[in-house]
Amino acid sequence: MIIFGIRGSKIHPLKLKQGHCPHCATTNNMWVLGHRNYFHIFWIPIFPLWKQLYATCDHCKGVFEKYKLKDPLLLNEFMSSQKELRTTKWYLFTGSILMLLAIFSVIIIAIAQYKYTT
Repeated sequence: MIIFGIRGSKIHPLKLKQGHCPHCATTNNMWVLGHRNYFHIFWIPIFPLWKQLYATCDHCKGVFEKYKLKDPLLLNEFMSSQKELRTTKWYLFTGSILMLLAIFSVIIIAIAQYKYTT
């Protein structure tokens, strides 16, 4: 039995410096939060799939996706934070790295056995 599926990991929150909340109009109180989904086998991450980012207000606890942000300053800040949060963490490739190491080890062992038998 092989257990596989899709899981998510949180993306570190990032404070937005400009703009106001679309719901309560509080200024400079917005954060960018999100999560990145990945494919796993036996809960070991194989490769990342997609990420979702959204803005939250620390005052009213409202959650807003990109298309709900009307303030141009807030939208520009959100877009620049998307670029900053673009990097994928190395541990989401752990399973892929382990599989490549296993394949490489099998190839090395096969070559060594071939040289030994001939």
